[in-house]
Parts: sequence; C-alpha cells; structure tokens
Amino acid sequence: MILALAWLAYFKLYGNFHQVNKDLYRSAQLYYFNMPYYLQNHHIRSVINLRGSSKAQWYQDELRICKEHNVTHYDFGISDRKVIPVAKMERLIRLMKQAPKPLLIHCKAGADRTSLASALYLYESRQRDDAKKAISILYGHFPWLGSRTKAMDISFANYIEQKGNE
Repeated sequence: MILALAWLAYFKLYGNFHQVNKDLYRSAQLYYFNMPYYLQNHHIRSVINLRGSSKAQWYQDELRICKEHNVTHYDFGISDRKVIPVAKMERLIRLMKQAPKPLLIHCKAGADRTSLASALYLYESRQRDDAKKAISILYGHFPWLGSRTKAMDISFANYIEQKGNE
C-alpha cells in the first residue's frame, strides 16, 4: 500500500518526466504547478498532447502555460486501449519530426500512449534498441494480465512489421 501511494505521489508531483533523447522528452499530464518548471528548465519549444483537446481545467491550464512560455502546442488524441492504425502512427511521427525541438509528448500517466510515441520516434530516429525499451514498466506501462493497454505493444509491433516489409 505504501509503495502504491509513493508511486502515485511520484506521478503527480514529478509527472513521470524523462528525457528520451536530445530532442524529445516524455511525461505524464503536467499541471499548473509543475509544467512551467519543465518547460523552462528543459527549454521545451513544443508540446504534443496525446489525450486530445478537452474542456477540463488541466487542458485550459496547459494551453495558457504554453502560450505564456511561447511553446507551440499540438493535440493528437489517441486511445491507450485501442490498436492504432499504422497510417495514424505515421501521422504522429511526421508531427513529432516537424515540431520545434526540444519536444515534450505526454498523455495522462506517461505510461502507455507516451511510451508508444517515444518508441515510434526512436525507431524512426534509428535508435531501434532504445525504441523497444521505451514501452516499459520503467515508465508505468503494464501490458500483462489482460491489460487493455497492451494495445500499445500490439500497435508498435504492427508498425515494425509493416516497416520491415517495405
């Protein structure tokens, strides 16, 4: 129980924030109390929100903070519980490549959708060994025991399979 509470506190306070490579950072949903810190200290120039647009306060805060820090904001909503079509993953890769760097990608917990996006970016950056490690328990991704978030693993495998056949 204590370990679970510590894990939840970590995600809320620190935002599951990690550097993927020199151009890319990943995180959970950041909030008004921690987002400015990460944008400033890591010189973030763009943010891709994998949750999609929302009327919720976190989203309104995110848009305001990005504007205040002159950070380009993109919405690219995907589900963590559905297999993502390869064509949609290709659109996400194009967006990640064109976005000003350093780039921050995030979803709700930084575990599933953000893992897939990180893996795709690394795979296309020819960092293939690192790509496979991006979808990991280290970031809170648990694809076992019938978890519906296994869709991210399946999506990445489908992407690799299609790219290997081209």
